[in-house]
Amino acid sequence: VALPSKSDLVSEGEYFLKVLIPSYAAGSIIGKGGQTIVQLQKETGATIKLSKSKDFYPGTTERVCLIQGTVEALNGVHNFIAEKVREMPQSAQKPEPVSILQPQTTVNPDRVKQAKLIVPNSTAGLIIGKGGATVKAVMEQSGAWVQLSQKPEGINLQERVVTISGEPEQNRKAVEIIVQKIQEDPQSSSCLNISYSNVSGPVANSNPTGSPYANTGEAGLTGMGAFPAAMSSLSGNDLLAITSALNTLASYGYNTNTLGLGLNPAAASGVLAAVAASANPAAAAALADGAKDVVEIAVPENLVGAILGKGGKTLVEYQELTGARIQISKKGEFIPGTRNRKVTITGSPAATQAAQYLISQRITYEQGVRATNPQKVG
Repeated sequence: VALPSKSDLVSEGEYFLKVLIPSYAAGSIIGKGGQTIVQLQKETGATIKLSKSKDFYPGTTERVCLIQGTVEALNGVHNFIAEKVREMPQSAQKPEPVSILQPQTTVNPDRVKQAKLIVPNSTAGLIIGKGGATVKAVMEQSGAWVQLSQKPEGINLQERVVTISGEPEQNRKAVEIIVQKIQEDPQSSSCLNISYSNVSGPVANSNPTGSPYANTGEAGLTGMGAFPAAMSSLSGNDLLAITSALNTLASYGYNTNTLGLGLNPAAASGVLAAVAASANPAAAAALADGAKDVVEIAVPENLVGAILGKGGKTLVEYQELTGARIQISKKGEFIPGTRNRKVTITGSPAATQAAQYLISQRITYEQGVRATNPQKVG
């Protein structure tokens, strides 16, 4: 049986754009009884689909929006969304006391300056260009800062998140250029899901890495790119189970911040195991497994403080929360040829994964805070 070709499904000149929408902005985009979104579709001629109210992109409190329409329609809808994202309510801005799980539980106040798009790997390649030349040009033409999430080594991960930061007009220009790239990519409509609840394996990190380009090969192990390169050794399922466990807890109203306080490691991994079991039996088995893993990761010298916390408090919390043992190489002891300190994590496979996950979240968050004042790449 011949499958319908793409052209049968999409009328000529129509494309797809996937956008992340922070939950605080969803209401004003949808409108009372869905009036605003209906009106928006009428005015632009686009079709707009939004993931359900608690169906967030993994590791975030953002909903996924799929827009289908002409190039003008995609840009028009995105301009409207961007306007609503900029109207962050005061309540969403007040971060809770800084905690290890910050990225999940609060909205980074810089979010108002960002646009986040999800594009297939094929389109991401066109946006980056040879040696990063295209993404550099996009930044120069628009004035916005454009970063792509690292490309994990997962066959089933077909997408990357593009984070654009700047003033409204700069972001608008950058999005327009990216929509052009979507138009140039014959495979641009290869990932049309809006729900990620049943996606197994790694998904694109919603936080941009410190590096604006995807690093290639070993060179990626220096500087800011070190982290994601080290993270790629994780088994996607376990990482996903831990993420979804924490997200599930958060969505049930548990304050995931308190997980590490006053819970002994067994109880903490017990809580994680219980939630993970419902999300992913394989990961639950890994949590119960007695095997010991040793994981070594590279952390840039200037970010070690973020993992240690005041008087080592954060590090102690991580160890309590995950049940893993975390050691950081002494001051001045770097991984040969780099300015990165070595962090050694020992514990059951699940414990080391959880610890790696928390450390990466912490680092990504820290980089996000610092990236608000980025040195432009030259």
